[in-house]
Amino acid sequence: MSEKDLVLELKATMADLSKDRDDALATVKTKESRLKQVLIKLEHATDDVKSTGHKIESQNKEIALLQAKLETKEKLLDDALIKIKGIHDDSTEKTEPEEIKTEDKE
Repeated sequence: MSEKDLVLELKATMADLSKDRDDALATVKTKESRLKQVLIKLEHATDDVKSTGHKIESQNKEIALLQAKLETKEKLLDDALIKIKGIHDDSTEKTEPEEIKTEDKE
């Protein structure tokens, strides 16, 4: 091979290598871009999960508070019912006539 042929082959090889390098860079840029998009989506999903967790925790506290209030009200209602029954039972209690009571004693 002549020196001219070697130079032409070297130029062709360099052109091929440059094209391969440019293709590899384009592929890397595409993959980096996709990786950034996935990372952003992951961050949003993580934020959503955290936000949902905080909302659930807040609602659980509210539920516990409401349950405590409900239990307190139920207890107060039960106490009031007992008092009302006590008052009602006293006023509707049947008293035996005096005659029957004396007859039993004899």
